[in-house]
Amino acid sequence: MDTPTLRILETISSNIGDSLSIYQLTDRIKETYGSAYYANIYQKLQDLKSEGLLSLESVGRSSIIKLNFENYLLIDKLAEIEIEKKIDFLSERNNLFSFFVEMDKSLKDKCSIKSISSINPSKNIKLNKIELLFLLRETSDYLSETIDLYEDMLNLEKKHNLKINNLILDKHDFFDLITSDEINPVREALGEKIALFCPQAFWSEIKEIAEKNRIRTIKPETKPLNISDLDLLFNLNRFGYKEFGSYLAQGKKFCIEYIATKILLEEDARRMEALAVILTKNNFKSNLMAFLSQKYPIAPRLRGILKILQQLKAKPEIEKTIQILQTFNEEELPADKASIKQKLELYNVL
Repeated sequence: MDTPTLRILETISSNIGDSLSIYQLTDRIKETYGSAYYANIYQKLQDLKSEGLLSLESVGRSSIIKLNFENYLLIDKLAEIEIEKKIDFLSERNNLFSFFVEMDKSLKDKCSIKSISSINPSKNIKLNKIELLFLLRETSDYLSETIDLYEDMLNLEKKHNLKINNLILDKHDFFDLITSDEINPVREALGEKIALFCPQAFWSEIKEIAEKNRIRTIKPETKPLNISDLDLLFNLNRFGYKEFGSYLAQGKKFCIEYIATKILLEEDARRMEALAVILTKNNFKSNLMAFLSQKYPIAPRLRGILKILQQLKAKPEIEKTIQILQTFNEEELPADKASIKQKLELYNVL
């Protein structure tokens, strides 16, 4: 694939869902690669439109660029870009070869895996860590296979002295997160990832979703501790908890897992009780919670709260999350059962 085509398709696919004009596309390519010229981008876009890989939709005086998923070859082109990115990433990091060789051997017989992507690999590897997005097929033993994956990756982590955070999702959870109007790690991951294993399967999944719903990437990555008090209070209220005496204003919508992480990192006793309320009143995604628990030091405290909630108001995602967190081999930090019970009763959850 020629360089201009690769840069154009990579930039559009990394900003999927954005209504990019030709001027905006040129600016983003220039920002990423250091140089880009409108006339050259315009001409290449016309070529790609002729090939049927892109569509250009007139909106006022601008042309909005979109991937044409109706073209059968687009998936292969996007997969080719992922392979090029993988080669570029690893060609300068020979020290990672042994890790990826062993990971491939460890996972090759796991038929439930559809694709594996590395999230923001260039940034993470500088911190001696890697974040992996696993997309899994639906199976009757999904939880057991998920736990096996966590254990496999923890063994690799110990052997290679490389921190590994795992976001393991099935089709339904991936769909929910990628089409959500909430800020969440999956929408953030799409803009900075490399599909390492089966990129065609990854992009086929994206195509299937994009044909039915809107997908939109988010930049930059959220730092939970940087979520403002305004946004925290707004989201606590959204999830069914109103803090006494607080002023409620419109804020940004964050997923419940990010809000939980923010509260657990702050270690405020009053807000820990609020967390117990919203986790009891709302559904949450166990694997996303586990991913954030690996990424940030919250697993012991989260386990303590979930253990009490399982005793007081059991539900499947609480039990599932506890089982996953147990694989991390971190000692649980006990929570105050009496205070949590009192708060749940106050909010009519029990």
